[in-house]
Amino acid sequence: MSAIEIVRAQPHDAATLKLIAIAAKSYWGYPEHLIAAWAASPIISPMDIARSSVYVAYNAQQAIGWYRLLTDRSPAILEDLWVMPSWIGRGIGRALFEHAIAQCQARGVTQMELDADPNAVGFYLRMGGRVIGESISEWQRPIPRIRFDLAPLR
Repeated sequence: MSAIEIVRAQPHDAATLKLIAIAAKSYWGYPEHLIAAWAASPIISPMDIARSSVYVAYNAQQAIGWYRLLTDRSPAILEDLWVMPSWIGRGIGRALFEHAIAQCQARGVTQMELDADPNAVGFYLRMGGRVIGESISEWQRPIPRIRFDLAPLR
């Protein structure tokens, strides 16, 4: 994997982060009309970035992935994790995920949950998650709810 840097997103990054999310979702071959409808939604706004823990992975000053973590509740929620298609399979998702776990642990959070796109379930299971149920997606389909039990920092 090339050297990456993970830094806190700034409100002015919202448009770039939205483009990454759209490219990543499109990678999985969803019908164009569903992608277009989803892309018309806010996905991530400057206010979301200001209010939440949002981090961006950069390679050579190019944003290549990001995540949004909500730690104001228990369990914490990994709301988003997106990687540019050209970087999928190169460790960026793992680096972002591990960064999110470290953020949880630094705040004393012992559980994190997420609603997983069906194409990402294998990744999250490899990261140590377990399916605990289902949620209904923005496309009105059942998707797995995954929980991670986090070891406290010593």
